[in-house]
Amino acid sequence: MVVANVDDVLNEIGFGCMQALMVFTCSLTCVFLSNEIMGVGLVAVEIACEFSLSNKQLSLLSSAAFAGLILTSHYSGYLTDKIGRRKIMIYSMVLAMASSIISILMPSFYFFLFWRFMTGLLISGVSVNNITYVSEFTKVKLQSVVVNIMCFAFAFGAIYVPVVAHFLSPLSRILFSWGNFHLRAWRLNMLLNSTPGFIAIILMWILPETAKFLLSVGKEDRAYETLNRLCLKNRGKDLQSLGITGVFQADLPESSAKKRNFFESLWYDTVPLFKPPYLRNFLICTVILSGYFFVGNGIALWFMKLRQIMSDSNMIACDMIKYTKTTHSSSMCSQKTSNFIDGIVLGCVFLACCILISLLLICVRNSYIQLLYAIVATICGFSLNFLKLQLPILIAMVLFSSLLASSIPLISSVLCAVVPTHLRGMAINMSYLFARLSVVIASAIIGSCMVPYCLVTFNIFVLFTLAVAIFTCFLPKI
Repeated sequence: MVVANVDDVLNEIGFGCMQALMVFTCSLTCVFLSNEIMGVGLVAVEIACEFSLSNKQLSLLSSAAFAGLILTSHYSGYLTDKIGRRKIMIYSMVLAMASSIISILMPSFYFFLFWRFMTGLLISGVSVNNITYVSEFTKVKLQSVVVNIMCFAFAFGAIYVPVVAHFLSPLSRILFSWGNFHLRAWRLNMLLNSTPGFIAIILMWILPETAKFLLSVGKEDRAYETLNRLCLKNRGKDLQSLGITGVFQADLPESSAKKRNFFESLWYDTVPLFKPPYLRNFLICTVILSGYFFVGNGIALWFMKLRQIMSDSNMIACDMIKYTKTTHSSSMCSQKTSNFIDGIVLGCVFLACCILISLLLICVRNSYIQLLYAIVATICGFSLNFLKLQLPILIAMVLFSSLLASSIPLISSVLCAVVPTHLRGMAINMSYLFARLSVVIASAIIGSCMVPYCLVTFNIFVLFTLAVAIFTCFLPKI
């Protein structure tokens, strides 16, 4: 009879039906998150037409939810390391869903913008805690694979929104009317986006808190009970029959008797991330993650708008954008079926990239896959300088965005592996804070500079992708 390390216990338990339910539940939270944050970009053309938005206003709308996420990312990371991954996710999902539904009912742009910002503010508690939650119930060797499979849900979300929008677009005329308020197709689309989140909340109530978190806050008995329940579900026998009478976790900090106020505690718990031995790996992961968000999510947010203003001519992408802007500006609100089909293509390619990652992880290191994807993405982005016609440009633009966006789970799993449990939630949330800030910057650059300085804008994104490829060479080999 022994008291075993929690990672050894997870290796002994293996991966079974209980973890599969956790992955499914967290996948639903990913779909909800993708729909709420990125879904606005996929119906941006309809929103811009209803509210008569300029590119700068559309840039504000695309960035609103990310701005909310930025403001609360660090605080939610601090809370998740203090009161638990599961509890924070439940609170966050309920509040974000309420805010999202309120935003749908707003009759004017700036009220809608405010509630999209509030949705981002409130959803931060689930935005990366789902990755932390799943990884802490998975043995180390399977973490990259399981986190990547869970994040297939982001790709399903990217497909789901344009598919629903495609079928609702014929209903772009008024569906229902109450007084001066009109429920249009894009509003109904956004309402349907909340369905996965509602199911996830129900399932989250029956799932346990992670044993690693419970150990980090000194609740060894509850941690043992959680792992024992997991073992019974997966193997049909308890831990005691395997000779395990207790669990512990290495690398936990010594408890301090000194009482601190909130700000002192927040500072005290954050500082270790910026000191050896965590500083180097944390900064490398943060830079790479920011690059993935800057290019992958930045372009995805504007993808539908960019595709709409591209003419079907024998020109490079930037010439198409300038030509259409100057000659066809009056027809920008005429809805084309191909707009949503292009969005579906983007989602399908994103899913294919995620599936390929899962297959490659069987025999290739995590960091090597990231390097390969970054190099191919750089080539695709650079090719936009000279490719002509709609199809080749569509392929290059979709791969440019999807290859980097699909790599986000890979770098997230690396970050989970190099940071200990008591700092993990805060580290991931802080890293994502900088990554989301990069999306706001990317959206502002595209909104302000894409038309007057198109080639310069595209090549800024190419340079960021090249920088990501270089930094990937310095990742720890896991």
